[in-house]
Amino acid sequence: MEYRLLTIWRIDAPLEAVYAAIHDSPNWPGWWQGIRKVELLAPGDSDGIDSVSRYSWQGRLPYRLVFDVCATRIEELVAIEGLARGDLEGVGRWYFARKGAVSIVRCEWYVRSTRCWMNLIAPLARPLFIYQHEQIMARGAKGLARLLERPLLSQKSFDLMAKTAQKRPARVRWRRHWRGIDPAMILVSGLAAGAIAALVQLFLSLLAGIPLLETLMRDANLTAALALGPGALPPRITSAWLVLPLATLIHLALAMVYAVVPAYLVSRQTSGPLLVTGALFGLALYVVNLYGFTALFPWFAVTRDWTTLVVHFVFGASLAAGCLVFARVAAGFRMGAARRVTMRISAGSVTHKDPLVLERASD
Repeated sequence: MEYRLLTIWRIDAPLEAVYAAIHDSPNWPGWWQGIRKVELLAPGDSDGIDSVSRYSWQGRLPYRLVFDVCATRIEELVAIEGLARGDLEGVGRWYFARKGAVSIVRCEWYVRSTRCWMNLIAPLARPLFIYQHEQIMARGAKGLARLLERPLLSQKSFDLMAKTAQKRPARVRWRRHWRGIDPAMILVSGLAAGAIAALVQLFLSLLAGIPLLETLMRDANLTAALALGPGALPPRITSAWLVLPLATLIHLALAMVYAVVPAYLVSRQTSGPLLVTGALFGLALYVVNLYGFTALFPWFAVTRDWTTLVVHFVFGASLAAGCLVFARVAAGFRMGAARRVTMRISAGSVTHKDPLVLERASD
């Protein structure tokens, strides 16, 4: 998950003293609450370029981040930059300026998280991670002011990605948010995952010695009752020619609705193990369907068993796998089409002004 964060400190102190304190990162733990440890792993050259330091951070939330930073630019009283590797990967920059007696410090942090658990819950927990960062930076500003015994005039933090999104109209934000989700991906992955789940359910039923035909008709009647009402439930006999097709259509429709979530994740190129996320999504569907859904349709409670749990797990993973495969195949087709167009242009059979060529080449 990507983060673009900006913090600005304004402190009534000489810029030389401010720069010296921030440049001397091994001593940060002495005045910056939230930094557990800083280790110098490699000294670099005489100016400190290519020096590598390891940072261990922990705020109020119960997790710690450890990463190494290699200095790539050190310009006295102007800027410090470095490349981060570890739990966070990306670029960190410090910029320094003065306005009269006031020193202005600008910290830019453009990184992505690499820890599996953070990426899994990032769609929901991202605001908490940003809050943690903001709290640590606020403590740094106060600690620096105490160290220099000078007043802190202001400190502000910004989520640059959220700030950019807020400037767009709501309608544009919605379109950009869901742009890239391919309806064909939803259709194909939903149908494929539904078919795989059905085959797995048949296999598990045979493995567990569950009567196959009886279970099939029971589940079909339970599903068809969503449309036909409780009157379609056993022991009342409903025509199999009506129940089976209707139940199949309902299952496939729900499968395509559920496919929207993994399709969205693929379209956004969310980092992290997408197959694991899909499997967890399947388990969440089991809880929603078999414990939440039953508040409206209590007859589904009878299907709460280990086979249904495994089927939901496989269904979620299959949805994610289907979306990934579809995205890669579609990307391969687009690259092939662009290659063919390029060859035709080179051969002189088409011109750059051909709108169809331009459209294909831009896909």
